[in-house]
Amino acid sequence: RRDMPPSNTSKRLPAGKSGGGRSGAARRAQEEARRLVRQLEEAGSPILQRALDLAASSAPESRRVACELLPTTFDEDPPSALAALAELAADHESPVRAAAAAACARLAGDHFERVLAEILAWRDHASPHVRRAAALACGRAAEPHRLERAPHLLRFIAPLLGDSDPVVRRAVGSSLGTLLGAYPEPAFEALIGWSTSSDPNVLRNVAAAFAAEPAAGLAKRALIVLRKLALDERHAVWRATATATWQLGRRRPDVVRPEVERWLEDEARAKVAREALRYL
Repeated sequence: RRDMPPSNTSKRLPAGKSGGGRSGAARRAQEEARRLVRQLEEAGSPILQRALDLAASSAPESRRVACELLPTTFDEDPPSALAALAELAADHESPVRAAAAAACARLAGDHFERVLAEILAWRDHASPHVRRAAALACGRAAEPHRLERAPHLLRFIAPLLGDSDPVVRRAVGSSLGTLLGAYPEPAFEALIGWSTSSDPNVLRNVAAAFAAEPAAGLAKRALIVLRKLALDERHAVWRATATATWQLGRRRPDVVRPEVERWLEDEARAKVAREALRYL
């Protein structure tokens, strides 16, 4: 089997970001996958098997092409396509992992119910990179005009809030911000519920959600939660709270600054207030 795909291949791929949003190597992988799909379709050859062969290749470039190719085979065999993407999401090469996570995220948006059901187990995967891919897929599937997705996505991401791995935590924080933007009311209610946890990883993720841009529209209510989190003396929690407070404050200084200045008068919250005001 050849490690690199032939050069005259396909065009039909799931829509994804292009241009400046993708690196040169990522664009080349997508173009190679398009040429390959065209060639295989013209020859009447199975695309899935070729994608699986590329996913098992020793060449990172081929594995990146596999990440672009596997979404086109999803309807052919969803479990096999996603199993291969899980392996690629745990790859030892960072660009391959990123391409696999992006491919899974696209699939989650396009095939919501089937993908979410298949990747439930990814949340408990031994590799933090696969768990990261699950968190990112959750965020990608959030669409404001698909309100029925909100409860499913919030339930899906809930177990990941307690993940202590920094790779997963960053992805969870990003997706929580996306969920807050797509579904402000149900996401905010979920954040209130999670804010009662005693797990510092959960609490720092709750704070991180209010650091995201969509939280600006909920600034007054967000401050109620942040005010509570500011009482937590654990370093990870109070620092995350301070960061979220000043980031929210830069977007809504009219709401945040007066409240944070009042915290200075409260010994229990003064540390968070001083840290946040350094950046406001």
